[in-house]
Amino acid sequence: MRVSWIFLLICAAVATSLSVIYIHFNHYADIVMLAGIILFCFMAKNLENIKHISAVLFIVTAIEYTFVSYFFSLNSMGLPAFQSNALLFGTHLFVDLTLLFVLKYRVRLSLRYIRRTTPDNWRSIYMTYADPILYGIYFVFVIVDLAAFGENIIRNLEYVGVNESFAKQFWSWSWVYKNYEILKSILLSCVITTLLATIFVERQRPDAADEEELEQGS
Repeated sequence: MRVSWIFLLICAAVATSLSVIYIHFNHYADIVMLAGIILFCFMAKNLENIKHISAVLFIVTAIEYTFVSYFFSLNSMGLPAFQSNALLFGTHLFVDLTLLFVLKYRVRLSLRYIRRTTPDNWRSIYMTYADPILYGIYFVFVIVDLAAFGENIIRNLEYVGVNESFAKQFWSWSWVYKNYEILKSILLSCVITTLLATIFVERQRPDAADEEELEQGS
């Protein structure tokens, strides 16, 4: 029990530290950390599941970052803030919904992939502790994205045909907008912390240790 509490405290400390890093570096830090996790998974043994999860997150995050950078450039070229924010929040929502779907069927998708590439290794695919936790985290991502997207529309109702005298009462609605980066940073730090914690747990699995001993003995 004491070890479990220490482990949880370490995870909380890591998540807090990562949140601070994300607030300052956003997707840069996320891409670098995911790349580092993927590299470690390729070098280590018995981390096939984390490798698949991290690879999907890395690819989708890189694509998302490309689109977000493009939308920021459109904003600097004169695109109204209402439209650029709608594109940004809409992209985040689409990406997070996609990842939510992928995580829901991750084991099934991984099995299909592994049976086409290395069929003899299909037993290495199973549901890890990270799968349900990440699914829950990305569900919260979707809620935050929906709130930001909806708030952006409500705050700018005059752009969608609503009378300005009625719309102006919502101009001050900006709580999600002002805290969006902080909320996303906290969630992103939880994603990385979950992956790191799962790697630690997977490395402690008895069958993983036995396989490594057999390899060293042979």
